[in-house]
Amino acid sequence: MLFVTDLLKVFLRIILDLVWIELGEIYDLKIIFKINKKNIEYEQLYYMEFFSQRFDDIKKSKNPEVINDFLIKLSKSPNIEYFSILDYFIDEIDIQILEKVKLNLVFLIGEIGKGSVIDTKYLEFLSKTYYSSDRWIRNEIIQAFGKILKKTEISQDAIELIGYAINDEYPPIKVNALRILLNLDDIPLFVRRNLFFTLNLKNSELEELCVKIFEKFLPDFNKLFNSLNYSDNYLILKPKAIRSLLIIYFKSPINLESFRKKISSSNWEIEHRERYLKEIDTYEKILLKKI
Repeated sequence: MLFVTDLLKVFLRIILDLVWIELGEIYDLKIIFKINKKNIEYEQLYYMEFFSQRFDDIKKSKNPEVINDFLIKLSKSPNIEYFSILDYFIDEIDIQILEKVKLNLVFLIGEIGKGSVIDTKYLEFLSKTYYSSDRWIRNEIIQAFGKILKKTEISQDAIELIGYAINDEYPPIKVNALRILLNLDDIPLFVRRNLFFTLNLKNSELEELCVKIFEKFLPDFNKLFNSLNYSDNYLILKPKAIRSLLIIYFKSPINLESFRKKISSSNWEIEHRERYLKEIDTYEKILLKKI
């Protein structure tokens, strides 16, 4: 085990102070003080002091590239002490500059949220920013919520945002939103409606995630029927999506017959009721051949 002398520590610190972190290798390798537990603590304290000093310079900068570089470096060692820095960028920075650094700002919030409880202020910032941002920032915000959920209970407004995000035109946003829903304890009724729309899409990854969500939140065919019946959700599904649901819920013709009776006796529009019954008949024949 090597030991770094106090003299060498001072020397390295002077070097870092002089060159900032433009020599990214010095920062990224992180071998300077990681010799024992005491040195790790020293390193953490030093970087907090170092970033605080550097932040004073950043506040004077009008260059988005410099600010983005600073935010990226903060993200490599996320710390709750950075909230004061976040406050500046959220509350005080020029709006035109904010637009150019939002992506990395959102990423930093998410990284901090993986290990620390996030204040409501930052959740509200993410939600507000989502509705006025491009698809890349929207996707980063959804991913940030997924990280934050590990430590922080998010608001109902944030859950609704995630529920609407599964209808986004950008596929990665849909995927990340579905992954978050899968980790929730419950989902609002309107989200279930959006899931039916998503199930119609010809995308195997989306379908797989929807299947897992249906299995978790609508674990039997009675709940499935009630959900289809609610607010005329049955009108949404196309034949392919109907077949997907039949495969999920019915492994034998016995329960399938009970489901058929529910639909036959429903007050659904005749055309749509017949479409479901037709798919049930076809699927029943497939099951019977396997017996």
